[in-house]
Amino acid sequence: MKKPKKKKAKPSDDDYVDNRQLYDALVDYRKKAKDHENSGRKKPKLPDYIGECILKIASRLSYRPNFANYPYREEMVSDAVLNCITYIDNFDPKKSTSPFGYLTQICWFSFVRIINKEKKEKYTQYKFAEQQNNKDFQNWFNETYSGIDIGRKDFFGLTDSDMERFDEMLTPKKTKRKKKVKKDSLDI
Repeated sequence: MKKPKKKKAKPSDDDYVDNRQLYDALVDYRKKAKDHENSGRKKPKLPDYIGECILKIASRLSYRPNFANYPYREEMVSDAVLNCITYIDNFDPKKSTSPFGYLTQICWFSFVRIINKEKKEKYTQYKFAEQQNNKDFQNWFNETYSGIDIGRKDFFGLTDSDMERFDEMLTPKKTKRKKKVKKDSLDI
């Protein structure tokens, strides 16, 4: 006896963006923007539909396992939406018919940029705490986390690779100065 095939669940309108409709809306918006530019008027307002699509893309992407557990996920979504709106005019319908992919890439790189910025800030806080000769801070940390196998690095949410990367990035490098060769003015 054959098992009945499972039907693929169709995405609901609330969860997904229709790439074709988004493409058509962007083409219309680009036409209007070009007309306004040619007539010397201000750029038109971005249609609500495109704004909703951008928000859906950024929100859904933020729930991927790569990004879901960060405490600043809402900041990541906000920054991604801002970047999408900023770079929406760079979408070229002649080169691509997938604005969904284009916007998703913008959101992805925006998320990564925010994560790196936050990690760098945590690294700075870690280094500040490490350099403190304040006995009160040392005692507070040891009392608060006694019995728990957690170090300061773990407290600040930094991995060994984060530490190496930021140490290399933020440590001033010694540069060798080239010796200046004096030219003798009598040489011809």
